[in-house]
Amino acid sequence: MDDQDKGKIALRIALIAETELASVVTVLLEKLQQDVQNRADIYCVLEKVLQQDTGGLERRLLNKIITLASNHMRETQEATNELKLAVSNTLVTLARCYFHEVMCELQCHLKTLDEFIFITLGNLSSAYGMLKQAIIKALGPMMSLLLHKEEHHDRVFELISWVLEQYKEDIDVFHITKSLSQLLKVSFENKIPLPKRKFQAICSALHNQICSQAKPLSTENHAELLDCVVLGFLVTSFVRYGKNKSSVVSEDVICSLAARSSPDDLIAFLHSQLEIENEAVRVASLNLLSAIVGADLPETRVKKFLIVKAVKSTLSDQNAKVRKAVLHFIRRLLSSGSVENCAAWDMVAYVFREFSVSTSKLAIQEESTIQTLCIDILQCLDTSVSGMTQVLWPRLLEYVVPAQYTGTLKPLCRCLRELAEKKQQEGEEAACLDYSGRVKLPTPQGLLARLLVVASSPYEREGYGYAALQLLKALHHIIHAAVDEMWVVKIPPLLQYIEVRENSGELKLGFWALTFPSPG
Repeated sequence: MDDQDKGKIALRIALIAETELASVVTVLLEKLQQDVQNRADIYCVLEKVLQQDTGGLERRLLNKIITLASNHMRETQEATNELKLAVSNTLVTLARCYFHEVMCELQCHLKTLDEFIFITLGNLSSAYGMLKQAIIKALGPMMSLLLHKEEHHDRVFELISWVLEQYKEDIDVFHITKSLSQLLKVSFENKIPLPKRKFQAICSALHNQICSQAKPLSTENHAELLDCVVLGFLVTSFVRYGKNKSSVVSEDVICSLAARSSPDDLIAFLHSQLEIENEAVRVASLNLLSAIVGADLPETRVKKFLIVKAVKSTLSDQNAKVRKAVLHFIRRLLSSGSVENCAAWDMVAYVFREFSVSTSKLAIQEESTIQTLCIDILQCLDTSVSGMTQVLWPRLLEYVVPAQYTGTLKPLCRCLRELAEKKQQEGEEAACLDYSGRVKLPTPQGLLARLLVVASSPYEREGYGYAALQLLKALHHIIHAAVDEMWVVKIPPLLQYIEVRENSGELKLGFWALTFPSPG
C-alpha cells in the first residue's frame, strides 16, 4: 500500500476504536507480536488510535503497550530506525494520558544509551511543556551517562542548550541546576572536557540565576548553584582548545593541565562581572568567589592570587551589600588552608578600613552590621593558618595606637600576642622590628603608652584591659630589653587579679594598688 491508503485505513480503525477501544487495542497488540514485517505500520495505526481520549484504558492493556514498545525500541539488531521512530511516536502519544508511566519506563532504560530513548524524551519535552519538570529530572542522569561515550557527545551538547533555555520558563529551576551539577560532576570526576562555548554558556546561566532579583532563590537552589559553580571551576581545568572540542583527552594531558592549573576562564568571567557597577551582579559574583575559595581544593589554592585580584576591583564600592559581600569573602579567604602569595594583607587592611568607616555611621543599621562583621572576622583570625604570620606580622601593629581602631583592640591584641610568641620562638632576630621598612610601625613608646592606658581600665569594654596586658607581656622585646625581668614578675599577678575579681563585685580599686603602689 502507499502511504495515502495506509493513512485511510488507520483513520477507519481509529474511528472504530472510539466505541471499541479495548477490542481494537487488543487486536493491534496481537498483530505487533505476530507480524514482524509490518510492525512499523501497526504502530502508526496504534498511535492514531491513542490520539483520542484513552483515559479509561484498561491497566493490563496500558502495561502491555508500554512493555512491547519498550522492547521493540531496544531490539537494536532487529529493529529498523523506521520502527524505532514509530514506537517513539506511539509512546509520546500515549504519554498524553499516561505521562508518568511512560517516563518511568524510559528512565529504567537510560543506561542502554539507545538514541531513540533520548529522541523520545526530547519529543516528550516538546509535546508536554507544564510536565517539563519530570523530564528535566531525567536529563541529569541521562546526560551524565551519554557523556561517557564520545559518539554521544554532540547529543549531550545539544541537550545542554535545551536545559539552559529552561531557566527562562516559569518552572522550579532547582532541578535544572541539579541536572547541570550532575553533568559537571561527571565531567570533572571522569576528566571529560566540555567545549569552551558550552561551559561559558553554563557559567553565564548560573551567574544570571544568582544575580536575578525577579524571583528569590530558595535556600536549596542557592546552595546547589554555588556547588555547581565550584564544580564548574574544576571543570575548566579540563577544557581543551582545538578543532575537535568534544574529544576526550588522555590521562597524561589531563594531569598536565591540572599541574599547570588552567581554570582561568571562570575567574576571568567573574572578574569581568565584578567590574560591572551593579549591586546584584557584584554581590552574586563575590558569593561565587567565596564558595570557590571556601572549597579550598588544590585547584583553587594556586589561583587565590587571581581571585583576590578580582575582588580588589570592588574595594572602592560604597554600596553596603557589596561591602558585606566583600567581608564575607575575606572571612572565607582568611579561614582557608593557606594565605600565602595571594595579597591577603590588602583584604585584612580592608577589614580595618571598613570598621573605621562604619564607626561614624552606627546609627544606620547596615553600618552596625558591617562593623559587627569586621569584629567577627578579626576574632576568627587563625594565626596558625599557613602563611598567616608572614601576612600579619608586624603590620597589625599599625592598628594598635590610632583611636579609630579602639573597638578592634581585643581580637587585635590576641592576634599580635600569638604572632609575637611565634616570632620569639624563631629567635631574637626574627622578633625584632624593622623601622626602616615601608610599614608605618608605632614607636615602642607609643605602644607602651597606648597599652598601659587601655590596661589601666581593665573592667571596661569586656576584656580589653586583660588583652592589652597580655600583649604588653608578649612585646617585652620590642618595648625595651630591660623590662623583661620586671614584667615577668609584675604582669602575671595583674592578669590573675583581673580573672579573679572581674565578676566578684568587690571594690575595683585594688587593681590600682597593684599597678601603682603607694610610696610608703
